Amino acid sequence: MNVPSAIAMIRITFTDPIERSGAYAAYAIAGTVGNVAGFVIGGVLTARTSWRWGALHYLVAILVIPMAIAGWFLLPPHKAPPKSERRSIDIPGVLTLTAGLILFVYAISDGAEVGWGSPQVITTLVLSVFVVGAFFGIEQYNFIPLFFYAWSPYWWCLSCELQLVSVFMNLWGDSALIAAVRCIPMGVAGGIASYLSGRFVPRLPPNYILVGSQVLMAVGSVLFALADTRDKYWPYVFPGMIVGMLGLAAGYVACTAVVMGGARKGEEGVVGAVMYTAYQVGSTLGFASEHFCVLLSLRLRGESVAD
Repeated sequence: MNVPSAIAMIRITFTDPIERSGAYAAYAIAGTVGNVAGFVIGGVLTARTSWRWGALHYLVAILVIPMAIAGWFLLPPHKAPPKSERRSIDIPGVLTLTAGLILFVYAISDGAEVGWGSPQVITTLVLSVFVVGAFFGIEQYNFIPLFFYAWSPYWWCLSCELQLVSVFMNLWGDSALIAAVRCIPMGVAGGIASYLSGRFVPRLPPNYILVGSQVLMAVGSVLFALADTRDKYWPYVFPGMIVGMLGLAAGYVACTAVVMGGARKGEEGVVGAVMYTAYQVGSTLGFASEHFCVLLSLRLRGESVAD
């Protein structure tokens, strides 16, 4: 709930496109810092503590409380629109989007387990396409293609992070802590790239940025694929993180700015929710693709899945 609300709040608060892009960039910086911090903290807990340290998770939950209190006083006030301008809850849109995404996520998650050719996966996937198509037919948004584009940033980020950690630990023999430390450049590069994206996205044609970001993420993935030994971290993995995160940040900021900039008045929250849903669909696809790559590599090496 907090992410769509935050995106909608940025859209409403910042009316100038340049300032709005900078705000989206700042939001992206916070996300990249939190992402890499979670990796490092998780690596420390995994490598240096036992299950008895599970109480730390409760401590993290408690730390959210002062953040919520600070947000109550620091966030800009929101004025409710007059009753004449208020929109009723879009029941058909909510039902079709929710049902379509549930079917889609189930098909993607189950396909990696039971096989992509199974009747239940094919049926569920086809139904999800029709139901999500019905949602777009009901809403008639003008940014439908960007909904599918929004899959790519989170898809790339999650799949690459999972695969890199798997390579560091299983192929290179690193501990969980060392693997997390190796991922720190992704967070640093993501923060810098998000800042630069906020400066340049409003000044460049969106089409160039959206296509260019895909190219950069593809280059980063190719560099990752070339790193099959530990000594190739600096010549391949490190620059792959820099290039890939530059593409991810540019694509995220540009896509969010374009979609939210076209949101109709009073629908900022709905559009933000659809946007965030697209990112989460990309995360699901990234996780499924990473799992598929692991299974494929095991089969090519002649090993069983149980091994």
